[in-house]
Amino acid sequence: MRVLFARPNAGYYVHYSAQPSLGLLALASFLQAKGHTVRIFDHELEHDLMDAVTEFQPDAAAVTLFSDATIPDAMQISRALKALGLPVLWGGHMASAIPELAARADFVDYVGISEGEYTLLELLEVVEGKREPETVLGIAYVDKDGEYHRTADRPFADLSDFPPLDYSLIPVERFNYKLPFANRISPMMASKGCPFSCTYCFNNEYHRCQRRVYPQEVIFQQIQTLATKYHFDGFLFVDEIFGTDKQELRKFCQGIKDLNLAVTWGTETTIGMLTREDLELMHGAGCRWLQFGLESGCAEMRKKIHKFYDASKIDETFRNCREIGIMTQGQFIIALPDETPEQVRETVRLCFRTQPDMFSLAFFVPIPGTQLCRELEAAGELTLPKTLEDRVGSAMERQQLRQNFSRIPDRDLLVIQKSFHWWLVFKKKKKIPGVKRSSFLEIAVENLLVNLRRAGLGGLARDLWESGKLLCTEAWYAHAYPSIRKKYDLYAKNFGRTDWD
Repeated sequence: MRVLFARPNAGYYVHYSAQPSLGLLALASFLQAKGHTVRIFDHELEHDLMDAVTEFQPDAAAVTLFSDATIPDAMQISRALKALGLPVLWGGHMASAIPELAARADFVDYVGISEGEYTLLELLEVVEGKREPETVLGIAYVDKDGEYHRTADRPFADLSDFPPLDYSLIPVERFNYKLPFANRISPMMASKGCPFSCTYCFNNEYHRCQRRVYPQEVIFQQIQTLATKYHFDGFLFVDEIFGTDKQELRKFCQGIKDLNLAVTWGTETTIGMLTREDLELMHGAGCRWLQFGLESGCAEMRKKIHKFYDASKIDETFRNCREIGIMTQGQFIIALPDETPEQVRETVRLCFRTQPDMFSLAFFVPIPGTQLCRELEAAGELTLPKTLEDRVGSAMERQQLRQNFSRIPDRDLLVIQKSFHWWLVFKKKKKIPGVKRSSFLEIAVENLLVNLRRAGLGGLARDLWESGKLLCTEAWYAHAYPSIRKKYDLYAKNFGRTDWD
């Protein structure tokens, strides 16, 4: 069959540089290896869906749904494809979180849940009339009588069964994402899943708290290809967790070194997992950036969300990274359910104390299927949307306070978050050896220039307008409420402070 894969536009051109969709690329590469003909339509880069359809003449379409922000465009794309008589299949993280909402849309035929390679392969047999949908594991659909069905979960495949990603399926030259440690970054994935069970995270449902690894020789070959053929000099491993297996980590670092390429890389890990020896080994293999999900500075709140890292290792880990020359990013969540002003003050102090080079201070957003979401529903504090239209979000959803389940006033939360955003952009940062740029503003400006071609004049005008509004909002909340800043000790001079009363 001829299968058109569609990646919806999340709505922001200039704020974020385009990156390849590894999920779609993996699915397309898999189907191609099984004898199907594939084409990826990336609405982040391409503008005319009908041109792609006319040129390719697909027999079926597969649309990915990564977040609420992609829902509006996914709906528009799917309606257009369905109007042409094409079977429309949905998959991805958000589709897996809201399978019934998606399946009940009149422009969606089937929804793939969780890992999609073999599910999609079998769904194409359903489309061809070779099997019945109830025989396909891991899908949701509505039958001719309007009855909703969800089949049993599909067992996970061995990742060594999947072919290497075929980068010829995407316009690699159009991806020019920059980060502090490299001029041209490609996302990579060395593993799937995470063994932990944080109550706010969809990993419990999507990956069932299992971590699986790709064959390292496949990863090294892809790095070799991207570096030598396409001139990427940095790789961002988007694994849910990195470094859980020390033997695997040592082999990985040695394999990177053996490639003898001038490349750097970064990834996400957790506190207490990596010793100083591990960090030195990683730095020697090109690691220049690590992201740590600290989430909360309050021990009670960390226990509630099942963030069970060894808090006694926080200061040591960040100090080791600074001394070795690895940039750090601290990830924090505020407005967690029932969080109090004193508890969020502990998070503010932790961010000041650790002095991460970059940080993310996001508002809690309940994701369907997660433990926290179910608890809020059971307590009557949350009513989930009943239609896809009601789930529509924005590309900046975690930067907007859509619902507040904490005991902290909305204005306080906005002042805390916007103050940290302001410092992230404008606070002078120390240069780190081996890191090409350390200013968030530097990166933002460079990415904006790179994205002019993608955005076009209309997109540029719109995003400059949105950026201006965003900047004014950030400035207002970061400076207009001195009493709230005092309440939470929100002063730039406190970066590095450890002597809290």
